[in-house]
Amino acid sequence: MRRRSELCAFEFEDLDATNESQPLITLRKSKTDQEAIGVKIPISRMLYELLLVWQRTADIKGPILRCVDRHGNVGRALNSGSISTILNDLASSGSDASKRVSYSGHSFRVGRAVDLMNEGIPLEKIMLIGGWRSQSACIRYLRSQQYLS
Repeated sequence: MRRRSELCAFEFEDLDATNESQPLITLRKSKTDQEAIGVKIPISRMLYELLLVWQRTADIKGPILRCVDRHGNVGRALNSGSISTILNDLASSGSDASKRVSYSGHSFRVGRAVDLMNEGIPLEKIMLIGGWRSQSACIRYLRSQQYLS
């Protein structure tokens, strides 16, 4: 549930598994943290392990999300503007053309927030998970996506 720019800013050095029960990734700066205080975000053990496999396989340091060409060559850090393109390419690769849905860079962020709301998770916790600072911003965001009436 992170913003595109936040996803693209994560680096391997931000990973921390010193707490055996819950790996963390540090978000150094965000739209709602312009002072760059940073926040530690829990991630699943599976995601943590997959990120380490990616790092070893690609033999890279620094940014986690990278450009990969059609030959499998790993390049520079991924641009946040590429997120929508990648999501739509993935969605269209296995779906019927008549049923294709267009995704934006916010689709998964909004979708997960809606899922959490439908599961009865309090708005305050949704805000914490998604990085919203105010209730009005979170509600306005969801309403603008036509998920709330």
